[in-house]
Amino acid sequence: MADRIETLLAAERRLLLDISHELRSPLARLGVAIELARSGDDTDTALNRIQKESDRLNSLVGQLLLVTRAEGDPASLHHDLVRLDQLVQHLVDDSAIEAAAHGCSLQYQGCQPVTIAGDPELLRRAVENVLRNAIRYAPRDTIVEVRLSRSDARAIVEIRDHGTGVPEAALPRIFDPFYRVESDRNRLSGGIGLGLSIARRAVELHRGAIRASNADPGLKIDLEFPVG
Repeated sequence: MADRIETLLAAERRLLLDISHELRSPLARLGVAIELARSGDDTDTALNRIQKESDRLNSLVGQLLLVTRAEGDPASLHHDLVRLDQLVQHLVDDSAIEAAAHGCSLQYQGCQPVTIAGDPELLRRAVENVLRNAIRYAPRDTIVEVRLSRSDARAIVEIRDHGTGVPEAALPRIFDPFYRVESDRNRLSGGIGLGLSIARRAVELHRGAIRASNADPGLKIDLEFPVG
């Protein structure tokens, strides 16, 4: 029990340090942009930077609130009947533009209608966050594969990119809040390290499971939900 408490405290300290870092960086850039705007030198660039950093802060706070809501009050979640096949199809259609801008494409393979019980918004966030993560890491001129299948009383959404994958030792941690495989927080791929964490919490709240594995090449993430 003492070891478990120590692990939890260490994780909490790490989370607080990560949050403070994530907030401090865009706030510092906001300050620089505001000074540039006041000086009158290249005001348009300064305003664009202010807008970008404001959007980043808004996204960070919004995702933190979503994680807090999911973990703090599971009873508040909606329990509707959701057509998972339609939800995945809509997300693939909506993400096609983002994939094209990134230089990759999406390939969707569906199945017969699949209905699950749950919160539509959290389910959408779970699948969308994994899909956008795959698009972010997909090399140009490659395909991101999305597949929905059903096995007995389980529905499985598989999302695979054809990127470099993840070191085996890092696979268990990629669903941790703010965890990044790369040590450089300013990598070109962007992101704040919350997408996969939110996906995991959303899946677990629906009594499902989420798994990551290297597909050689690329990373494959399976989201599994009970059907009913």
